[in-house]
Amino acid sequence: MNVLGIETSGPVCSVGLAGPEGVLAEWTVRGQKIHSVRVLPLIEGVLDEAGLLMPELAGVAVTSGPGSFTGLRIGLTVAKTLAQVLNIPVAGIPSLEALAYPLCGAGSVWVLVPARKDEVYAALYDCRGEYPVEVFPPASLDVDRLLETVCKTKEPACFIGEAAEIYGDLLRRELGDRARLGPPALNYPRGAVVAGMGRRRLQDDRGLDALTLVPDYIRPPAAELVWQKKNRG
Repeated sequence: MNVLGIETSGPVCSVGLAGPEGVLAEWTVRGQKIHSVRVLPLIEGVLDEAGLLMPELAGVAVTSGPGSFTGLRIGLTVAKTLAQVLNIPVAGIPSLEALAYPLCGAGSVWVLVPARKDEVYAALYDCRGEYPVEVFPPASLDVDRLLETVCKTKEPACFIGEAAEIYGDLLRRELGDRARLGPPALNYPRGAVVAGMGRRRLQDDRGLDALTLVPDYIRPPAAELVWQKKNRG
């Protein structure tokens, strides 16, 4: 089973392929061009590198959020379109879980990703086994609430994600030796990881029809919040 993985939830656009042999190919880019310009050439590139044709895909996986509202819409639109055209299932992979997955075996892992308005998307996973187990579900927290929440964790934890790097000094000051920062290279989800996680879900018959997959924004988009404020009451 060959599965394509698409990651557009953050500043990095990453596409990967996973098959029976493991990772087949991965292209990851961060730059000035928006994801809508980059994602299709990246898909073509990894397929070419792996020597596969589009009809040889058995499934598509895509990060489903939380993350950039525009980025999520781009990734999900491409993944759902491919799934419909090829008549294959699609798997939505929580973006924070995709960040935690490479750290399986590391114990407790906090995933922190920047959100708008000085907030952070945060989730805690038990990564002692071969797959992350959600302990604190994804939430949008301001920095004070984040520190209050992580300080309740008595055991050492690894912090990963772009916001872990941003607030690393603050976390170390509050938690001391209980805070371990993960490698900066793992601070962004990878297309190959998304593909591998999606392949596992599809093998377990947890794939979805393209029409049923929706993004998990965690909180409403800014435009919706403005509309709610104007129309309150």
